[in-house]
Amino acid sequence: MEKREFHPTYGEIKITINSRARNIILRAREGIIEVTLPPRASRADLLAALDRHGEKLLGQCRANTPATIDGSYKIVRENFSFSLQQGGGSRYLMRYDGAKATLLYPATTDFSDEKTQELLRRVRTTALQHVAKEHLPQRLKMLAVKYGFSYNAVSLRSSRTRWGSCSNRKNISLSIYLQLLPTHLSDYVLLHELCHTVEMNHSASFWALMDKVTDGKARSLRRELRTFATAF
Repeated sequence: MEKREFHPTYGEIKITINSRARNIILRAREGIIEVTLPPRASRADLLAALDRHGEKLLGQCRANTPATIDGSYKIVRENFSFSLQQGGGSRYLMRYDGAKATLLYPATTDFSDEKTQELLRRVRTTALQHVAKEHLPQRLKMLAVKYGFSYNAVSLRSSRTRWGSCSNRKNISLSIYLQLLPTHLSDYVLLHELCHTVEMNHSASFWALMDKVTDGKARSLRRELRTFATAF
């Protein structure tokens, strides 16, 4: 179940109740605070969590306000980069070099036009999808072979609220935004879903398996992932 409400200090808050959640999870995404609650969490629990972490998350929301995309715009991450370069033609042209995406734009491009900004944001997402499609399935396969896991199929989606999932048929779904994470955090998510091919819950056995494939760092990596902002 999902709802949105307005907090007098922290503004709009997106609240999701997840039956699989054991703890309250707070993130800053797309300029708002998103909260995932376990079913038994009370409103007092929610407000207490906001009191503890709200100021930090509000700062992240402000920092993640969408920037204007122009000729100087760049994204530089370990596994993905995106930049713009003025081209000699009258059309947009995308070029790829591994995980590096470069958009050639016409000299007449009006970066102050909102329709142009919407187009550039779509192109940026398309570039991320392209690079993720080339990288994530291969990385998942490599980790599966390394640690002796098997799965049925892998698919990619554009979710900003969930890194990945694994069905009881061992079909794994991954978010393209994993491509914006450092390799050690992206690998943590891939291993998390691979472990679900063996343990379909978050039992002690699951976390023991996670610790086995992460050299005992499963929970520290989980904490680090929760504080990592990937929004464009």
